[in-house]
Amino acid sequence: MKETPRIRLLSDNITSKISAGEVVEAPFSVVKELVENSLDAGALRVDVQLLQSGLKKISVSDNGSGILREDVTLAIKDHATSKISDVFDIESISTYGFRGEALSSIASISDITLLTRHETEETGTRLYSKNGKTELSDWAGPVGTTVIVENLFYNIPARKKFLKSPQTELRYARDAFLMAAAANPFVSFTLDTDQKRSLNIIAVDSLKERLQQVYGNETADNCYFEELKDIKAALFGMLSKPDFLKASRSVQKLFINGRPVDYKYLSFLLSKAYESVAPKGKYPAAILFLEIAPELVDVNIHPAKREVKLFDNRYVDSLILQLAGKALSKVHSINEAVFTPVYNPEEKPKPASAVNYDTGLFNARAQAVQLRDIGQLYNDIVRPKDYLVFGTLFDTYMLVQKAESLYVIDFHAAHERLIYDELRKKKPDSDKQELLFPVILELPIADFHIVTDNMSVFSKIGFDMEEFSDNTITIRALPAPLGKFDGKALLRELIAEIRSEKEPEKIYNSIAAVSACHAANRAGDTLSQREMELLTDKIFSGEYELRCPHGRPFVHIIKKEDLERIFKR
Repeated sequence: MKETPRIRLLSDNITSKISAGEVVEAPFSVVKELVENSLDAGALRVDVQLLQSGLKKISVSDNGSGILREDVTLAIKDHATSKISDVFDIESISTYGFRGEALSSIASISDITLLTRHETEETGTRLYSKNGKTELSDWAGPVGTTVIVENLFYNIPARKKFLKSPQTELRYARDAFLMAAAANPFVSFTLDTDQKRSLNIIAVDSLKERLQQVYGNETADNCYFEELKDIKAALFGMLSKPDFLKASRSVQKLFINGRPVDYKYLSFLLSKAYESVAPKGKYPAAILFLEIAPELVDVNIHPAKREVKLFDNRYVDSLILQLAGKALSKVHSINEAVFTPVYNPEEKPKPASAVNYDTGLFNARAQAVQLRDIGQLYNDIVRPKDYLVFGTLFDTYMLVQKAESLYVIDFHAAHERLIYDELRKKKPDSDKQELLFPVILELPIADFHIVTDNMSVFSKIGFDMEEFSDNTITIRALPAPLGKFDGKALLRELIAEIRSEKEPEKIYNSIAAVSACHAANRAGDTLSQREMELLTDKIFSGEYELRCPHGRPFVHIIKKEDLERIFKR
């Protein structure tokens, strides 16, 4: 008969290694935890050194406040921390660390040397720890702390089997380093790998400059830097321009109070915001920073502190969507790559050797035309009709000259925005368009109830609808801005939109957006000169967002100097 397993207490040696496994997954975890400790200590310079991707040695030095000699031995004890003093402090965490697990976990699975001098002491302290035994001695060094971790996972050989290749582990460690640097622009960072300087990030005066350092000029130049403030929170960061899309989501990150977190809804929200401009398989860049009162976010979810619990996810989601909307509500540039030279078909092609495709306008790496903000566009308007409407191109785009720029306007999307805004301003008693012959529609049961359940929302926009009989409704009047109306097609699309939404305000916006799309002039429609001028007046008035209700920008600008560069004048 098989003996029943007995319940027993695990030894401190085993439990310390289990705890370490939750905090220290790989060398990048050590880099993250030690750099965060340096930042919590007020460091303005952090230097990181790695040997063999961090498996042989990791060293993190800082010029922070240092550790008092009498506290040094506590630094590597489990749950010893200077960042909280009682259970209530956990409800308002403003530091990176607070659990007192990082150094103790690292010390349990490596050889660790700690060199530190507190700013109030003349002589510093050296601590060496191996196999649970510690040695203390004096250390003559500057104010600050250096932690040297050697032989990581020497006593957990199984853990090494799950590590990636040295190149991959080095990449993970570098990413952890860069995440810390990205959120702390006023701190200098250096990274040495195998005794060679790999990264040198000097302190700068703004987050924008730091993101330019971390993500490069190309990304920074092709992103908008936006900010959104509310009573509860502030959200700021950089987001892709519509024509700058990546092949992966690698440049999408959310920081909450300076802490990089895994927010599972971020990619979905960005895809939703950019769905009108991002083709399948392309993703916007977005590095976002949310500042929120510490008591409104719980970071005590996981030892590695990658996950957080927010007081209101929907509120944060709405901020992200609003910020992305703000970035997309601009006059966007037209990339020169869209222009194609026109050749004489009778001209004989030149020998391949005579054609240089590495230089000039049609280089695949051509820079984007200078982009101007909406505010500047409106400031340029000094009088009515300070523009000239040439007409339409491809029965889709209006061409308007203003000052020394050419504006290319998608008139369907522009008309859509105007109608949408008018619908959202309407009141139940606003002007309606009475139908000469009421439209009677028989609907499937589910669709019928979707409409009747939201009758008040339809009424708010300006529809006059009522139940006619079982599963049948009558439409007697429409909002005046709609003009033309295809009852069945519109209702079918409205029902599909409502089915995917649950909040009344979103349903209201969806009905307005779909209605505006159906009512707006479409590509191929003929516009009179007067209609084009009226539409242009509205666009230049500054009263409307310059993107359709679905998020697609509808005004692009080509400046005179851009054309001169294209034609090499």
